[in-house]
Amino acid sequence: MKIKLKYVVTALVIIVLGIIAYSFIPTSNKDKKEFKNVSMDYGKLDEIIFNVKTSKVIEGDLIEKISANGTVKADKELDVVSNIKGIIEKINIYEGKYVNKNDLLIKLDDREQVIAVKEAQDKLIEAKVEYGFLTKEAPSDTIKNKKAERIENEIILLEKKFKDGNISESEYNKRKNDLDMKLIFTGAKRNDLILNKSGYSRAINMFDRAKLNLSYTEIKAPFSGVIGDFNLVVGQHITANSKLFKLFDIYNLRLYVNVLEDEIDKIKVGNIVSIKINAIPGKEYFGKVIFVSPYVNPDTKTGTVVIRIKNKDKRIKPGMYANANIEVKRLHNRILIPKEALLVRDKRNLVFTVEDSLAKWKYVDIGEQNDKYIEILKGVNAGDNVIVKGQFNLAHDAKVKVRN
Repeated sequence: MKIKLKYVVTALVIIVLGIIAYSFIPTSNKDKKEFKNVSMDYGKLDEIIFNVKTSKVIEGDLIEKISANGTVKADKELDVVSNIKGIIEKINIYEGKYVNKNDLLIKLDDREQVIAVKEAQDKLIEAKVEYGFLTKEAPSDTIKNKKAERIENEIILLEKKFKDGNISESEYNKRKNDLDMKLIFTGAKRNDLILNKSGYSRAINMFDRAKLNLSYTEIKAPFSGVIGDFNLVVGQHITANSKLFKLFDIYNLRLYVNVLEDEIDKIKVGNIVSIKINAIPGKEYFGKVIFVSPYVNPDTKTGTVVIRIKNKDKRIKPGMYANANIEVKRLHNRILIPKEALLVRDKRNLVFTVEDSLAKWKYVDIGEQNDKYIEILKGVNAGDNVIVKGQFNLAHDAKVKVRN
């Protein structure tokens, strides 16, 4: 049995080897012809034309910018409140209305304040009469005596000492009150005593306060802007110091951005800024840096930069998200190429130009760069056409077709 098994295994090996050998035998003449038909003609490679896109080498200013994001806020934003309690008599505003400085926005019922002004005016007249009688009774001699002059000189010296920091505020107040009392008893401040005794001074204060409260019944715009958070109605009762609405200055806006600590030192007040608002695609705004924070947040490693924007078309709204490109350096009259044109081969910088429909390989020396352009120190000139798309597989003198 062992001998028979050995013969069987040997026969199987012979069969397998025969199949493998058969697979290497050439096929028919027809198969050979088809193989020849699909073979590549390497001589035709020179006839390939590459489609490329080009851009002109320009001479201009290279601007270095720092990019940062932030939120727009109104330059002025105020919660308008009422200084007195009252009932709304008239409303001249609505949500979103633009108002000018000093426009009358809300009028309160002023009947109570008008009566108070008349009463204060009557009191003032009575006090004037009393003051007149007292001044007639007072001695007419108003010549200052030597004692009064000495006290007044002491007051002048005391005030100089306090201004120079030679005495404390408490000591100054105590000595000043003492000297004032002494001056009164010399008769030098006789008129002040008469004003106080007649009630004339108090009557003037009451009259001024009544007129002030009357003015509070007219709520006017402290600056030009747009009304927000408004929902009042005529006849509504409001309390003193209650918030009535918001007023936003939307023509002058501020953009607050956070800049990394290693970049913020490059930014100066007055730097020009180009701004793009996410909610207003295709529109570019411009502003200026008005504040650079002297403080860097230790947690975020950023500092705040404030940019003022003129919102002439009133499309920007406070609270919108924006991207700012802050100009920090401007290099004049430089040879510039688009960043897409630059290639690196064998650790050397190069570009491809197009001359007579041929791609020309040119090594270049580069200088400064920003997010769009690279300064060329040597290698190409202004007006040359550099390839910015389709150049990765090119060789020198490759045939190209420009499709811009």
